[in-house]
Amino acid sequence: MATLRAAEWMPITAARVLIGIFFCISGGTKLLVPAQFSIMEQTMVQSHIPFPHANALFVSLVEFACGAGLVLGLLTPLCALMLAVDMIVAVATNRIHSIQASGVLAWLDDFLYLPEVLYVMILVWLIFSGPGPYSIDGLIAQRSRVAGAKPADPRATAEG
Repeated sequence: MATLRAAEWMPITAARVLIGIFFCISGGTKLLVPAQFSIMEQTMVQSHIPFPHANALFVSLVEFACGAGLVLGLLTPLCALMLAVDMIVAVATNRIHSIQASGVLAWLDDFLYLPEVLYVMILVWLIFSGPGPYSIDGLIAQRSRVAGAKPADPRATAEG
């Protein structure tokens, strides 16, 4: 168990970087490819989201910037939270309506099969686990621990 704990940084780092790449590409594509942005805007209109153009721009920017933040491990909990909220809103306003199940278990099965649900779970995990040591957040934490260490009291060594 101790060996697995010592290697815990590997799946945390892999999940953080890979989901960050996914969101960065997704947001970047919506920002840079007019046809993709138009699809996003139409999705906002169909989901009855107010100000569809502004919200499509906002969501695309959040996906791009927070995805990049996750890749770098910068402000990881904040980026993961923003992306999780983005996915929850997407499920609630758009994706949940795509479920055409006849019973409760079939509906729950289809709901849990939505990729956005998995993304939310990974993002929540990152909020609670942190980015891992190989991240800008980890580097900042390491440097602040070193800077926060108290220097030796010179009187203690002189006295004894």
